[in-house]
Amino acid sequence: MSRHPDTTRRIMSAVRNRDTKPELALRKALHGRGLRYRLRTALPGKPDIVFGPAKVVVFVDGDYWHGNAWRTRGFESFDAYYGRGGNAPFWLAKIRRNIARDLEVTATLTCAGWTVLRCWESDIERDLSAVTDLVADAVRSDGPRLRTTAA
Repeated sequence: MSRHPDTTRRIMSAVRNRDTKPELALRKALHGRGLRYRLRTALPGKPDIVFGPAKVVVFVDGDYWHGNAWRTRGFESFDAYYGRGGNAPFWLAKIRRNIARDLEVTATLTCAGWTVLRCWESDIERDLSAVTDLVADAVRSDGPRLRTTAA
């Protein structure tokens, strides 16, 4: 069964890439702890949350679009999850490109002296307090490093 391209376009245009529920929850929790941040900057990769003076950026990565959905949905591998269905080659390539882009952005920002935190939406939904602790610790500590909630 094939879907008309206009239908797919309409569905995909409704997918949020900013101000998602996990992102809003994390921002609210950080604000509640007295941390102030920026949302819109010219930094590579368009980080979701930026702590300029501390040089910390936070990306809230959606599980599906950034390649973690296979873990959260109990599949044995990336290929087993994204390789299903009639358009499997497209989705495998697309999500792999997203992952590669994430790695490039992380490397670019890290080389520029930023601490990069990549948080899975599922980790925020499962344990908001732990992710908030991770971000707060990075903002309040010294020196750049890469942190992630991914296992």
